[in-house]
Amino acid sequence: MTGKEVYRRKRAVRDMFNAIAHRYDLLNHLLSAGIDVYWRRRALSLVRHEAPRSLLDVATGTGDLAIAARRLGAERTVAADVALEMVRLGVPKAAARGIPIHWLGGDAERLPFADGSFDLVTAAFGVRNFGDIPAGLAEARRVLRPRGELVVLDFTEPTLFGFRHLYRLYFRRLLPVVGGLVSGNRKAYSYLPRSVGDFPQGRAFLALMEKAGFEDNRHVPLTLGISAVYQGRVPRSGVVAPEGQG
Repeated sequence: MTGKEVYRRKRAVRDMFNAIAHRYDLLNHLLSAGIDVYWRRRALSLVRHEAPRSLLDVATGTGDLAIAARRLGAERTVAADVALEMVRLGVPKAAARGIPIHWLGGDAERLPFADGSFDLVTAAFGVRNFGDIPAGLAEARRVLRPRGELVVLDFTEPTLFGFRHLYRLYFRRLLPVVGGLVSGNRKAYSYLPRSVGDFPQGRAFLALMEKAGFEDNRHVPLTLGISAVYQGRVPRSGVVAPEGQG
């Protein structure tokens, strides 16, 4: 995509999520039958960094993953999202639980942090909405310290015969109708299955992580392949070898 196309996509996604922010949490839990809570907990349980002192959650939405990440014991947690209406809803939600989070209206592809600022970068159900996914991965790599870790949780399309057909029927037909009725914005919930279909999954996403400079990359499918966790680490030296070398 050209720079203008990326900008238009990012602006459209930001405006869409601002518009549905008031029903976002309700629909997340309703449309996933509450399984999204388990997915976040599972993603955090897979973190390989032994003691992350600082955590950045990008595309945080209303902060569900950043809030759940308190179990990791990070001294500093930052949650960032381009959709400010989402951030505004997340602030009191975290405060009500007594969880100290630094909130930021920010673009995951242009983060206002110095190189090597965090031990752990996370993203739940947001990377597929980036204007430029490789740029977002490179930025996550930049702000991580040597041996820092990236953990991405996102939807995937299941491959199991039979279940794949049922999933597509629900995801592409029923979900947009229910999401549209509850949120008042059917367009946003028609976008969701399209964004999942366009998202590079499995080995394709791991290849993007490797190109961005991550190593020890892996992906763990969840719930019959409806979602997956992707993980990668920054090399110990913090130096990325040129592509095709190392």
